[in-house]
Formats: sequence, structure tokens, C-alpha cells
Amino acid sequence: MKYIYQSIVLAFAILIWHIFSSELIPSPMQVLDAFRLIIDNNSLQIGIIDSLYRYGIGLILGVIFGVIIGFIFGYNPKFAQAFDPLFNILRPISPIAWVPIILIIFGIGDLPTIFIIAYSVFFPMVLLSTKAIKDLPSQLILVAKNFGASKLQIFTGVIIPSSFLSLISSLKLAAALAWINLVVGEMLGAQTGLGYMIIDSRNQLRIDILIATIITIGVIGMIINTIFGYIEKVVSRRYGYDRD
Repeated sequence: MKYIYQSIVLAFAILIWHIFSSELIPSPMQVLDAFRLIIDNNSLQIGIIDSLYRYGIGLILGVIFGVIIGFIFGYNPKFAQAFDPLFNILRPISPIAWVPIILIIFGIGDLPTIFIIAYSVFFPMVLLSTKAIKDLPSQLILVAKNFGASKLQIFTGVIIPSSFLSLISSLKLAAALAWINLVVGEMLGAQTGLGYMIIDSRNQLRIDILIATIITIGVIGMIINTIFGYIEKVVSRRYGYDRD
């Protein structure tokens, strides 16, 4: 029944789009023809591959460094306090604000977009990883110490497993942020990819291709969100946290 309702809403949205289409706003059929065009000339496939390449590298780098720093801050509160002013200054700055400097340093290519993605993911992962460590029951660490566990054993045997579910949940947020900032980064500093296709189609006044690219971005974003949501659900069931 859920899928029936979803199909009705989607069909209604397409109908409204068709009704309000004009010379400036392409109709659904025109956009469908644009899809055929960019698929036939392989520009859509190449754009998706290039975007996913940058997305994967940026997400992995941002998550790894964010989790490492977050664990350090959570495990050493005094160390976290020392860096608190610096993080509070840098964290509110939009990744896009760094684009002029990034382009000067890295030039045009993959690196500016990868940096923007990693930067957008880094600070949320630091905060969520730090919170995951702080939320651990102190009794777990105390029991481990009473059994003679070393700091390394406590870290690998208690802290990481206990915070794993929180990290997986954080990863879903990071994946969404990474995809959003990927498109923005490609619109400003890339010569390929889905974000670049938006700028290129705008410059050519091909609004039909622009809308087709936007739809592609939305569909891939939905797939990414579904994948990470499924991973979160599987991990929750595996560790007995599923409440459904």
C-alpha cells in the first residue's frame, strides 16, 4: 500500500510539472528525450562515474580523519578543550567559502571537490564521534580497568565496539552531506561530473539536460541514503538495538 501512495504522489507531481511546462520550463517528455541524448553520448555515465569517484574519496577521507580526531577528543577532554576555540571558528565556515583559496592551491580538477567533500564531512564526524565516546557508560571502562586491561585494550575492546552503532548512524549523515557538497564543488571547480554538467547545460541554455542532470543527482542521493539506512538497520539488528 505504501508504494501505491508513493506512485500516486509521484504521478501527481509529474502531472503538475507537465501542466506548468512552457518554453522556459521543459516538459517531462522533453526531459526524457534529454536523458536519451546524454545516455547515448555517454556524457551521463561519465559524469556519474567521475562524481562517484570524487564522492568516495572525499567521504572516506572526511570520515577517517573526523573519527580519529573525535576519538582523541572524546578520550582526552583536556586536549579537546585546547582545540575548542579553533574548531568553533572553523566549523561554521561553509566549505564553499574556501573555494577561491582551494582553486589557487590545487587548481582545476579533482582535488578541490575532494577537499570540499572531506571538509564538509570532517566537522560533523568529529562532533558525533566525540559525543559517542562521551556517552559511553563509565562502568564499562571501570570494569575493564578492574580486570587489568591496558589503555589500548580498553580502546579496541570497549570503546570502539560500544560506539560502533553511533558511528554507523553518523555515517548516514556524513554520506548525505558529502553528496550535497560534491555537486556544489563540481559546479565551482571541476571539468567533469554531474555538477559540471549543470553548469555546462546552463551555459548552453539546455534546460532539459539541466533538469535531467538534477533528477539524476536526486535519484543517486536517494539511493545513497537508502544504502546507508539499510546498513544502519542491519548493524542495529546485529547488535540488538533494533526497536522495530
